[in-house]
Amino acid sequence: MDNHEITWYMQEIAMHGLGAKIQFIKFIQCLENEETRQTRIVWSYLSSFLSHAAMISKFASPIYPSGIKKSRMEALRSILDISQDSEVLPRTARDNLEHFDERLDNWVGTKTGYLEIVFPDKATAIRSMHNGMRIKRVLALKELTFFSENRDGSRFALELEPLFEEVNRISNKAVEWLESSSPYMFIFPSDDPETIEQKSLEHRRQLEE
Repeated sequence: MDNHEITWYMQEIAMHGLGAKIQFIKFIQCLENEETRQTRIVWSYLSSFLSHAAMISKFASPIYPSGIKKSRMEALRSILDISQDSEVLPRTARDNLEHFDERLDNWVGTKTGYLEIVFPDKATAIRSMHNGMRIKRVLALKELTFFSENRDGSRFALELEPLFEEVNRISNKAVEWLESSSPYMFIFPSDDPETIEQKSLEHRRQLEE
């Protein structure tokens, strides 16, 4: 896999990293505001953040890696310094998003209550999630721990800050690689004509060297 091909993946990772950062910041802002803390806006921003993180996870941790998938996975993990214990690799949150419909299907016929709420801290959240109560979305505000259910109905907890930090780090590495190693010349719509011409001249000089 050459740098032309790696560029395609790096651009996507950089984009999803930027999206994740924007959504996470908005998520935190909503939590800090008492008027929006218990609204669906919070869950919308959180779901969007997790969706962007899930896309990065897909690139770095494909299901059944073989052939091109395996080559892509190995190249990206190496360039982006993604270790085996990286917070972006586990598929728990990724599966929670992608199979949310199946989790709701599991509730049909149970006539049980469910939780979708922001609690002040993890201790309060855990006390409130008693047996028999279904967990749609629960957040412990102090620790920024997200609780939900797996496809089989079991519960999981996800620490959001470490995931955000790792996604942000990976995204920054992708941007650095694009700026230093990509063989493509990128012309962005916001650039003025003089900047475009300068980039074009620099690119031609690099090709001639």
